[in-house]
Amino acid sequence: MTIKRGVLAAFAAPCLPIAAVGLPVVVYLPPYYAGTLGLDLAVVGMLFFLVRVVDVPLDPFIGHMLDRTETRFGRFRPWMVAGALLMMAGVFAVFMASPGLSPMRAFGGLFLMYVGFSAAVVSHTAWGAVLSDDYHERSRVFGWWQASNLAGLLLILAVPPAAQYLAGSNDPSIGVHAMGWVIICTLPLAVAWTVLRVPERARKGGEHHRLSDIWGVVKLPLLRRLLLIDLLSSLAPGLGGALLLFFFTSARGYTMAQSSSMLLFYFAAGMVAAPWWAKIARRTSKHRAIMWALVVYAVMQSLIVVLPRGNFWLAAAGLGLAGIPAVAPAFLLRAMLADLSDAETVRTGHEKTALFYAALVVVQKLGYAIPVGVSYALLGLIGFEPELTTRNSPDAILGLIVLFVVPPALLALAGAAVVRGWPIDADTQARNAAALAE
Repeated sequence: MTIKRGVLAAFAAPCLPIAAVGLPVVVYLPPYYAGTLGLDLAVVGMLFFLVRVVDVPLDPFIGHMLDRTETRFGRFRPWMVAGALLMMAGVFAVFMASPGLSPMRAFGGLFLMYVGFSAAVVSHTAWGAVLSDDYHERSRVFGWWQASNLAGLLLILAVPPAAQYLAGSNDPSIGVHAMGWVIICTLPLAVAWTVLRVPERARKGGEHHRLSDIWGVVKLPLLRRLLLIDLLSSLAPGLGGALLLFFFTSARGYTMAQSSSMLLFYFAAGMVAAPWWAKIARRTSKHRAIMWALVVYAVMQSLIVVLPRGNFWLAAAGLGLAGIPAVAPAFLLRAMLADLSDAETVRTGHEKTALFYAALVVVQKLGYAIPVGVSYALLGLIGFEPELTTRNSPDAILGLIVLFVVPPALLALAGAAVVRGWPIDADTQARNAAALAE
């Protein structure tokens, strides 16, 4: 059954504000906390890494409880609403922070924000997985999900330069505060649209799974493999994103405003390319489309370093080309996970959809946390200074360039190797869907 576009639009709406707590937090907040709020560079990297490590155990528990939730309000709606409320409180604490912020207070705000993020994202993606049991329709559902994520990234990344322009100031605080208010204002409206418009489907399978099953899902070979693919495909652009502003300002001589504007080309290209990758997946398979996308991304990321200095439009075009393949793995892997969930429901008789997607959220968080923690620590070791007024040594600049190009390309190629030969295709999913229908 083809899902109506109005339902897909309502389902995808929360991606617009939720996406702002993903990559923009990695790109904007660590440099802001280190450069403007005055926290030590290594401390900032450790904070953003530790908060993800600490709240990671909550994600499987949320998935477990979500799979057991059955209310008159629905399975997913209560968790979406609760997650949105927690996110709003956390976003206020994180984005409205002022100079003199202590590491403990920064950690507390980040933790609150990410707990709400977990509840919202696990319930949202698990909800999307059960909207259809068709192999290709699931690619369409998560294609809308990804396109809305990218639209949200484009909108939120346009906020800082627009706010600074309207204020007539280059103060980074203006842009960061404006981002926070945009998230706080749009999140409840988007979630309300989803809750009122998107239908829910009855749970498949027999009895509810037990708390001990949280650890059991990690033992599933195919799930471990899919999580590894997601981690590798997230770390690749995550490392590039964490270092992007430093690379284009310190190694290529662009202003902070120009470097931020280049991100718009990256995400705009990805948003345009998302339907194209869905078509490739329909003609071949999801895993083959991911494999090709990761190989192309490795090539494009490597070519960025050879772009000449001083040509903004050429640099923006190069970043846009890298954004075309980077969009594919995220939404196609989530569609693949829905197929895997059905296969496990057929095999065991117990549905664990939310628990599976909670495991994926854990990996997603690590994919954002590891790049900041690792790359910032390495920048400190090579003597790189994050302040824009500081002139770095040639060795520090060379180290920055190597970190920006080499690890992302190698990680993408590793992800392409792991996804090769994935066993669940359209025919397999059709048989599983038929078995569940019986």
